[in-house]
Amino acid sequence: MPGLTLNKENALCFVWVLFVSVVYVRRACGGVQKDVAALLESAGVSASGRVVLKPNLITCEASPTTTPVDIVEALAEWFMGGGCEVIVAEGSGWGDTWEAYKALGYTKLAERGVKLVDLNMDSYEVVENESAIVLKKFEFPLTLKDAYVVSVPVLKEHSITGVTLSLKNMLGVALGEKGRVARKGRFHRLGIDESIVDVNMYVKPKLAVIDGRVAGVGGELGSKPRKLGVIIASEDLVAADAYACTLLGYNPHSIRHLVLAWERGLGSVNLNEVEVVEL
Repeated sequence: MPGLTLNKENALCFVWVLFVSVVYVRRACGGVQKDVAALLESAGVSASGRVVLKPNLITCEASPTTTPVDIVEALAEWFMGGGCEVIVAEGSGWGDTWEAYKALGYTKLAERGVKLVDLNMDSYEVVENESAIVLKKFEFPLTLKDAYVVSVPVLKEHSITGVTLSLKNMLGVALGEKGRVARKGRFHRLGIDESIVDVNMYVKPKLAVIDGRVAGVGGELGSKPRKLGVIIASEDLVAADAYACTLLGYNPHSIRHLVLAWERGLGSVNLNEVEVVEL
C-alpha cells in the first residue's frame, strides 16, 4: 500500500481493515465438551429456535472416515443448553443413513432429546437460483428451512476434490438418488466443485465446526488416521476450510471449490485476510 507508514497509532486500524474473517482453533486438550464450549463462546455463537447439525456420515465406517459422535453430542448439548431444539441431519452418500446412525452411536442422541433425520428421504420444496453455476433448481429439505445449520465434518482428504471439509460436507443435505450406491452421483456428473458451491448458496450454513483431532488421509473412504489435535470453528466456511486444508499440506488456492466459493462471495479463501485465533 504506497504511502502507508505503520506506527503505533494506525497499526490496529490496519489490522482491522486487513482481516475480514476469523477462524478459531482449539488445541484439543480439555475434553471435547470443554473444547467445543470454548470455541463457540469465543466465536460469540448465538442461536435460537431450531439448530441442525450436519455431520459427515458417508458410510458406516468409524472415524476418521466419518464425524465422531462425541463432537456432535457436545454441540447438541451446548445448543440445547441455550434452549434450542437440536436436530442431527444427514443423507449418507454411500450407504443407508439409519444404518450409519446405529453403527456409529448416533442413536443414543435420541435418548437426550435430539431428533435424527435422514435427508435422503426428507420432504422438500423446489427452489430456483438463476445465478447458480449448475444447479438452477434444488430440492431444499424442509428440515433445514429457517434453521441454524452447522456443518460438522471431520478434517479429511478427498480423491477428487482434494479435501472434504465444511463446504463439501453440505452435499449430504441433497436428496439421494434411490437405488444407487453413490447416492450423490449426479453432482459428479454435473461438476462436483460447482455443485458444492451451488448447494452452499442454497443452504448457507451459519457455522462450521471441523473435527481435526484425528484427520483422515488417503481418501474419503477407508481414511487413514493422522493425529492433528485441533478443532476449528468459524462463521466463514470458506475461511475455515482454507485454514483446515493447510494442515494437510494443501494450498487453499489449489482447491477448486474453495476458489469458486470465494468468487461467489461465500467467504474468504485468502488466509492473509483471515485472523486465526488459537485458544
